[in-house]
Amino acid sequence: MSIQKMIKAIKNNIEMNHPILLPYLLMIQRRSIKPVCDWPLEKAIAGDMKSYKRHMGYTFDINNPILFTEKLQWYKFFYHRDDFSQITDKFLFKQYISQQLGEGYTIPVYNSWTRVDDLEKDWHSLPEEFVLKANLQSDGRNIKIIHKKSDIIFSKIKNTLKAWLDKRNTLANSWDYNFYRGTPRILAEKYMENLADQLFDYKFFCFNGEPYCMYVAQEHFDKGNYPISFYDLHWNRLDVRYGGHLVGDAPRPAHFDEMIEISKRLSKGFPFVRVDFFDTDEKLYVAELTFAPGGGVTPYHPRSFNEKLGELFVLPEKNSKSV
Repeated sequence: MSIQKMIKAIKNNIEMNHPILLPYLLMIQRRSIKPVCDWPLEKAIAGDMKSYKRHMGYTFDINNPILFTEKLQWYKFFYHRDDFSQITDKFLFKQYISQQLGEGYTIPVYNSWTRVDDLEKDWHSLPEEFVLKANLQSDGRNIKIIHKKSDIIFSKIKNTLKAWLDKRNTLANSWDYNFYRGTPRILAEKYMENLADQLFDYKFFCFNGEPYCMYVAQEHFDKGNYPISFYDLHWNRLDVRYGGHLVGDAPRPAHFDEMIEISKRLSKGFPFVRVDFFDTDEKLYVAELTFAPGGGVTPYHPRSFNEKLGELFVLPEKNSKSV
């Protein structure tokens, strides 16, 4: 029986008051749908525009964007660079930063794997404490902190790790072209004791090598509407709210001036990029480069802030490719 016939049969049974079959229908449907990276460009753009309208409440002409969030939709599909597959990969990104800044600016990594069986073979070589991450994810998803490896029964986490490598569970299944050429993998990072109690992520909005402002995400890995506070480059609080997030307050980071200088270096040549940092008393670490924060579907309040960022965001010539 074909997948489509199976779906039809299950649907018919659900209509006959057998809702227990609903999870099986959802599983079959999910496995029968190709990840967005395999869709034609036009279909992916149409899906993105529906998502934008669902989140933002209106639609617009993607070929004539004005607001920052609108321009991010254009950016996701029509701005391409050969090094994007390296920059957006949380493993290869570390090599990119070392090329740009030298060694020591990212959290050390032990190894990476594209197959869970290979990770299992290498499990014995990893230290007792480390962090597992999926390379094509964001916002704290698909991260597992291993505090005591000897207590872990690998067979119990194997299926979870396999799911991390399914493209449908990665940002290759998002509305962002820059992840579509990435290869899903799992990396093992050093567990940083001096970052364990750090509550803040520092994120700089940069346009062609010029940081404009930044925000601090407090307790980022907690679920819910964690506090976010915006600041200018002189550490003055800005009256800006991001989506439904709470508005918090944060201390000026120890390496704030160095963050600004590094943001200038890393953002040079990009129409827009958000440069993200972790900070400790001893040193800072570059966390990632983000080209479409929140997928561009989270509103900024007031609207004038979205307008201002849109003015600063000068889009390049369209470089369209098939998705």
